[in-house]
Amino acid sequence: MADLNPLQSLLDSEATSRCVPGAAVGVLLDGTEHVLTTGVASADAPAPVTADTLFQIGSTTKTITATAIMHLVERGLLDLDGPVRRYLPGFRLSDERAAEELTIRHLLTHTGGFLGDVDDGATWDTDALAASIRSYDELPQLFPPGLTASYNNAGFRLLGRVIEVVCDEPYENAVSRIVLGPLGMDSSFFFPWDAATRPHAVGHTVRDDGPHVAHTWGLFREAMPEGGLLSSVRDQLRYAAFHLGLGGEEPVTSATRELMRAEHVRVGAPWAGIGLPWLLDDRAGLRLVTHGGNIGNLQLSTFVLVPERGFAVTTLTNSAPGKALGELVTDWCLEHLLDAKPERTRLTLRDPEPRYAGSYDAGQWTVEVDEHLTARFVLRPALVAAEVEGFPDMRLALVEGGDDLTLAADPSRRIGRFLRDDAGQIAFLHLAGRAARRIT
Repeated sequence: MADLNPLQSLLDSEATSRCVPGAAVGVLLDGTEHVLTTGVASADAPAPVTADTLFQIGSTTKTITATAIMHLVERGLLDLDGPVRRYLPGFRLSDERAAEELTIRHLLTHTGGFLGDVDDGATWDTDALAASIRSYDELPQLFPPGLTASYNNAGFRLLGRVIEVVCDEPYENAVSRIVLGPLGMDSSFFFPWDAATRPHAVGHTVRDDGPHVAHTWGLFREAMPEGGLLSSVRDQLRYAAFHLGLGGEEPVTSATRELMRAEHVRVGAPWAGIGLPWLLDDRAGLRLVTHGGNIGNLQLSTFVLVPERGFAVTTLTNSAPGKALGELVTDWCLEHLLDAKPERTRLTLRDPEPRYAGSYDAGQWTVEVDEHLTARFVLRPALVAAEVEGFPDMRLALVEGGDDLTLAADPSRRIGRFLRDDAGQIAFLHLAGRAARRIT
């Protein structure tokens, strides 16, 4: 029996020191589920976090959307390499050829090539998804479909609309019927009114005097397929167990689960590759199958599978430092439960050059990079008005031998790179999995 008391102590102390009001950790080891919790769901109404507290899991929802898509593929209702226009006649992008070539696989692997972060609307109407994708012909086409992976929320919004059309029902109903119901995830919901009558966490901003409740939900209905699920840590462990092969063959078979975990696109930093749509990494000889989530820098989560060891760990939190807390929990588990201690390396750096300085457009924010390679993230006014918590400045450094990037303060791993055009000019900043186009 694993001794998780040291992990509980770590969770308690680090959550407090990092200003994370509350967190829930789920560990699946040797077929046994373990749940650890700390803190409160809200600083204003301090109910303790429990195994049943609902958190917004953010982009881990993409893997649930993908599971529903693959269920439809198994049943012959979708073709993984079929064009999106087969299912959404009249769908348009700014580039007509790209719209003709775009496939379901491109969307699942973040290789659609169009701008992936778009402003949300402000409605819970049932036609929110359909209305949102009608404006996709305004999105810049950065690359031809299939050429380059760039994290794409808008692509999963599009997949959600495909599910609606093929199933002839709202996205949330279809996914609940296809995925959540069969897996017994009865503490997972999409709508705030479902959370309102159940114990749930709220997001917090962190100021000099500590965490404060952010009075915003963080997203609206068109964003459900890319990040809208609320779930408890217990339900996340059920979901993890299924994808590790510890469940039955519904909603998808073991062969399909294996296909989803396989590498379909090789990308480089910050991941080794992308599955359907799992984000893949390697640690001390183990393949990690991962996906995290972030709702407006207010609720952040991590989700990690190690299929060869039948292991999973997930961390759900309610403030921006929860990302670092989740990474710390994951590292502890890999080292102490799987004997996979990360190797600490120090990359060789080279001096910054003025030619990398400029403004890079990521859609919902602009990254302003100065000649010292300090990146400043400037949110669009719509996000500021929605009280989205901003990103701190990031001091970057160039890795010797090319255009790869690391953190100047911790040059232990590559986190991105600059991309060049055919003329050899700096054209994109590829950071956090996203390609931001240079505009100045």
